[in-house]
Amino acid sequence: MLMRRLLCAVPLCLLAAAVAQISPSIYPPKELVDQIRAEGIRADMRFLADDLLEGRGTGTRGYMLAAKYLATQFEAMGLEPAGENNSYFQKVRFRRVERLGDQCAVSITRAGKEQALVFEKDFVADGDSLRTDTSVAAPVVFVGYGISAPEFHHDDFAGVDVKGKIVAELWGAPDSFPSAPRAYYSSGVVRARMAAAHGAVGGLLIFAGPYAERTPFLRLVRFFREPNMRWLNSKGEPNDAVPEMRALAVLNQTAAAQLFEGAPESLSQALDNAAHGKSRSFPLPISAAIRQGAKFEEVESPNVVGRLPGSDSTLKNEYVVFSAHADHLGIGESVKGETIYHGAVDNASGTAAVLGIARALKSLPTAPRRSILFLIVTGEEEGLLGSDEFAHNPTVPIDRIAADINLDGISLFYDFRDLVALGAEHSSLHEEVEDVAAHMGLEVSPDPLPEEVFFIRSDQYSFVKQGVPSVAISEGFKTVNPKLDGKEIALKWEATMYHTPQDDMNQPLNFVAAVKCTRANLAVGYEVAQEERRPRWNDGDFFLAKFGTKKP
Repeated sequence: MLMRRLLCAVPLCLLAAAVAQISPSIYPPKELVDQIRAEGIRADMRFLADDLLEGRGTGTRGYMLAAKYLATQFEAMGLEPAGENNSYFQKVRFRRVERLGDQCAVSITRAGKEQALVFEKDFVADGDSLRTDTSVAAPVVFVGYGISAPEFHHDDFAGVDVKGKIVAELWGAPDSFPSAPRAYYSSGVVRARMAAAHGAVGGLLIFAGPYAERTPFLRLVRFFREPNMRWLNSKGEPNDAVPEMRALAVLNQTAAAQLFEGAPESLSQALDNAAHGKSRSFPLPISAAIRQGAKFEEVESPNVVGRLPGSDSTLKNEYVVFSAHADHLGIGESVKGETIYHGAVDNASGTAAVLGIARALKSLPTAPRRSILFLIVTGEEEGLLGSDEFAHNPTVPIDRIAADINLDGISLFYDFRDLVALGAEHSSLHEEVEDVAAHMGLEVSPDPLPEEVFFIRSDQYSFVKQGVPSVAISEGFKTVNPKLDGKEIALKWEATMYHTPQDDMNQPLNFVAAVKCTRANLAVGYEVAQEERRPRWNDGDFFLAKFGTKKP
């Protein structure tokens, strides 16, 4: 998505050394980057965002129309099929979990008096992916962000006993954490596993703080109304399930404040302490009961994969992946009289950009040295599911994937002067990013919104978790037109258009920016494909320590 981008730039003193490591000849020739044209991006976007495709919901007829269109485009280009059974498709099986609102409940008991919270006013809940009816009742312990991060000398579980308890946790992660580790520790799955490892049996997540100030709780309510999905392994087990956590719910700030009545701190004090790095954990003077009800359905929805074989006799056995997600939210709740969630920017744009990059690279008289995979995934909006399935069960060996370059919402709102590259600061990919930016006359800027944890919110993260250096490149907030405020435009779009039916082809779109962004992604991937040495994690890097690195 537009907002998922950005990186912590290398120090300026390293710029010359970084650029020097890459021969200027590796930057793609002008005739290659000129293949990326506004007309091509616009045409593919217009088809993918058309009403005919009904919002491309995972597992729907509309998504299958998109997938067949993409496979046809790959075949017409002359790309090799790189899916299953000599096809362009990789089948992904999902468990579709539709929550039953009349079976979702949260109540608080204080001094023997029970108070029921109001569904979709005070709290929201998903269906559980393992059980159609699940509940838990237990005392509640506040555990700050619910994070144990010894490398940052932070442990919210120190000094409290949560065994057999429900944990109440703040949304997000400490401001003091660097951008990408902050994103990692903000993951709901990571925090659920941590809570379970300490013996917790349920969770109440408190939707408060900076992100909640920008995002109305009503938007979260609408999001939770849509069924959620999990991809199923060969045994029919859903991914990322944490069975020890028997029930979970999200409280808004007003409802959550009630938990802290009579506690050592009020919620506002807890939020203020957390913001200043002084969060502490303590039992709350209440118990809570949480119930989730759901029904299950199994559906299928494919990833689409094409291959351009490399030209080097050795390096052709390694792959650079260009990825994007073609799915969106399908047909949903009416907003301004519309029910089709077109997903033009998110992410017909990234999909169209990958198609443009594929056409450009296929036009070369000699292919890049490394092979290229063009991967269009399903289920991103459901939790990065299609890319996670591919990264766990790739159609080429995972240790042969040198890098992933993910495009999720290319630049479409204003012409820009800077790039942001989520993830590049963790590996040698920053060298290619800096080189491309220098050739294009652009700056490289750090993540201006680390609290949004964009790095874990798109498909590059599925590859990172399997040890593959990855990057997501898009525009920063610096505009070519000094009268425009990039940050204001981006945040307004996120607040008013993101994940609404109005993300369509009728909104103002800047295809000068789209071309520039797509060319930057093409150039970075081309340099990675041409470079003798494959990308590598930085020594001592956070993600190297968490996920290791795959070597051929």
